[in-house]
Amino acid sequence: MKTKLIGLGKLMRFDKPVGTFLLLWPTLTAFLILMQGSPSIDLIIIFSIGTFFMRSAGCVINDYFDKDFDGKVSRTNERPLVTGEVTPKEALFLFFILISLSALLVTMTNILTIFMAMIGLLIAIFYPLTKRFFKVPQLFLGVAFSWGILMVSAAELNFISLSSIIMFSACFFWILAYDTAYAMSDRVDDLSIGLNSSAITFGNRSQMMIIIFHLLSLLFWTYLAYRENLHLVFYLGISLCTILIYHQYTLIKGADREECLKAFKKNNWIGLTILISAFISTNL
Repeated sequence: MKTKLIGLGKLMRFDKPVGTFLLLWPTLTAFLILMQGSPSIDLIIIFSIGTFFMRSAGCVINDYFDKDFDGKVSRTNERPLVTGEVTPKEALFLFFILISLSALLVTMTNILTIFMAMIGLLIAIFYPLTKRFFKVPQLFLGVAFSWGILMVSAAELNFISLSSIIMFSACFFWILAYDTAYAMSDRVDDLSIGLNSSAITFGNRSQMMIIIFHLLSLLFWTYLAYRENLHLVFYLGISLCTILIYHQYTLIKGADREECLKAFKKNNWIGLTILISAFISTNL
């Protein structure tokens, strides 16, 4: 029983919380900016718990679809579905439990948010399959991981605001940047098993594209700050992010697998910097 629970926990990435944070920081930032520092606490709780459930569900369904590939890759050959700690049926059952819990949470919002959640679920399920036929599957991940921002607008305002679309765009390009760095660490393995990724498609231009995506993200954040008349603190936060991005570049420029993985994980600090900047600037 203990082994089974540990396996289920690994399947949900309990041991790797960075992905949850990468989803959570932009969502909380959207609450602060859209509601000018006075978001609904009950909605923040709903979305925070929902973020954990949906990220976990995404990991489970991803591993379910990739179980035949994961055994051929050194980084993933110890995942629970490969080792047999968890069976495919158990993984699907866990996925439906997580989706059901998420659905229960979203019923506490409004019709528009429920509709947006249904679309988001389809995107989350479809994304793992795109690696098989689409040259840049990170585009779909960008939409999936940014979707929560639009849902915040739906829940708080009952419509999709222009500011939420700008934040969605900023987050979208940020995700393209950090997941391309992640894909660089998997490039050799993905080539060997015939999967697609932005790192394979961009090839030697991957580092350049990562920087371009990061800069586009910061450009959208800057435009949002201007449009929402945010405090100077937010601009300082954006400036700090440029330093963090440069540090990431020093890690990825050699295309070393471990260094690229480090660069990916350090995006947690970019998301947190934007969140803290939003919190301070909307409360001054």
